[in-house]
Amino acid sequence: MGPEWRWPTVGDLETEFRRAVGVVGSVVPGAVADFLPGATPRMARRTYALELTSTFFFALALTAIDNGVLSVLAKQTYTDVVPEGWLNVCVGLLGAMDAGANILSFAWLSMGQGRPKIPFVNVLQLGVIATVGAIALLPQTPVGLILLVLLALVARSCWSGILTIRPTVWRSTYPPGMRASIVGRFSTIQLIVVSVGGALLGRLLKQDAGWFGPIVGGAGFLSLFAVLATSRIRVRREARQLRNERAGGGLMKPWHGPAVVWKVLRKDRRYAQFQVCMTILGFANLMVNPILAITLKEQFDLNIFASILITSTLQQGAQIFAIPMWARMLDRMHVVRFRAVHSWLFTLSGTILVLGASLHRVEFLYVAAVLMGVAYGGGAIAWHLGHVDFAPPSETSQYMAAHVTLNGVRGLVAPLVAVSLYEAFKGAGMDAPAWVLGVSLGVSVSGALGFVMLSRSMEREMAERDPRSRRAG
Repeated sequence: MGPEWRWPTVGDLETEFRRAVGVVGSVVPGAVADFLPGATPRMARRTYALELTSTFFFALALTAIDNGVLSVLAKQTYTDVVPEGWLNVCVGLLGAMDAGANILSFAWLSMGQGRPKIPFVNVLQLGVIATVGAIALLPQTPVGLILLVLLALVARSCWSGILTIRPTVWRSTYPPGMRASIVGRFSTIQLIVVSVGGALLGRLLKQDAGWFGPIVGGAGFLSLFAVLATSRIRVRREARQLRNERAGGGLMKPWHGPAVVWKVLRKDRRYAQFQVCMTILGFANLMVNPILAITLKEQFDLNIFASILITSTLQQGAQIFAIPMWARMLDRMHVVRFRAVHSWLFTLSGTILVLGASLHRVEFLYVAAVLMGVAYGGGAIAWHLGHVDFAPPSETSQYMAAHVTLNGVRGLVAPLVAVSLYEAFKGAGMDAPAWVLGVSLGVSVSGALGFVMLSRSMEREMAERDPRSRRAG
């Protein structure tokens, strides 16, 4: 009889992980070895190893509720099931569901305030996994489409809660000088899984749509390993952090959230200005993917695999290579200066999208998808950590909740505006995709200019206080 079987420990996982990547790490040390726990500060290694494990498995569930995947799936599979106008509204909502779901972030903030963060994250993870399991069972009927939108909203809402809470854990665990780089590693792992998983799912669905249920159900089951890994994380100095949260004005009720958002913006003028620019740029970005999913079917008649490549896989894959560059850049500067440079990539990709739609050349859309991915790579890092450059330590979650809630507001409005414009232009006999993407491009340019102006204003203010400073804010 062999040795008695037992659950692997964190040490066992790290040992096997080192063995698995040892050969590759010796060839590409800068690309692979940096992901090893040994590349992080000693006190953070255990938490880092657990978070990396959790990120990998939970990304399987996120693949099933990815905006690009769900919007294309709905457009391709429900075309003859419901009226086209109604279907386009649902596709628009699914295409920006992650942002729209963020409207509930203030509720997650209030429920998590003054309470241990890891158990709360575990509950939210289970919420995502449960809805993924339900999505796998949906019928291809009008009711099934409605349920798909509602379940996607629930899943992305739970995910927004995780996004709201996690920066508090990161701030307590990882030093400022390498925090963005470490978070970038988590984002890279997630992107690899989602991009590869989305491509494989699209390929299988192209052959047989019946694969959707079993694959999504299996991904949800494997994601339970993420819950196990997360449950073993211990937050450093959490007792003191919780005392500070409770002393910061008392425990809130969920319905007090909007007042907290208003309080944060009114108290911090620069953060409010930052959020205005974020709202303009983000609104433009949230108009794009829903229109892409509609255009790829109605104008180009692409199959589900090619459509997922453009709306998800290429964008996610490009982020993998872009995130390390953006993370190093963000580690060296304030988020406002970062956004003043980074935002122009969105305008470049938007310009190429307009050309592709106007000239009816689908290859332009492939190029634009890659450029959007590069831009989203920087946006992902700044989205998770940008508020830290403004927030006092005890108010990190409140600043993040303000940011995420405003993202939710534009996430609900932008796709509806985009689809309404699309239907209006289409009804007027105009080239609807080109015109809607043109409107989005104009809004994007306005947002990028706003960041440039804000960065210069903050630099002047800092120079007046300290002429030696070269850091904005």
